[in-house]
Amino acid sequence: MIEGGINMPKGDAYNGFKKYLLEKNEEQITLSFEEIEKILNRKLPKSAYKHPEPWWSNNYDHSQAIAWIDAGYNTDMVTDTYEKQFIIFIKME
Repeated sequence: MIEGGINMPKGDAYNGFKKYLLEKNEEQITLSFEEIEKILNRKLPKSAYKHPEPWWSNNYDHSQAIAWIDAGYNTDMVTDTYEKQFIIFIKME
């Protein structure tokens, strides 16, 4: 991924989000898309809205998922929540 003309390792674009989750360290965290955008200090990509189930899936091949998985979380109930534009993160055991 390239940000500001600098090659970034996969997942680094979401390091701020990973740090947020690590600092929260709660069993369950519910965030709106808007709250996540504030944490990232930028808009989510259109695919987060247009194709939410794959985008918010716990697939370590996706840069964004690396952040929450490395922070010890999985997304939960994506099908039930994305239409209302919020996501639930559940602490992995």
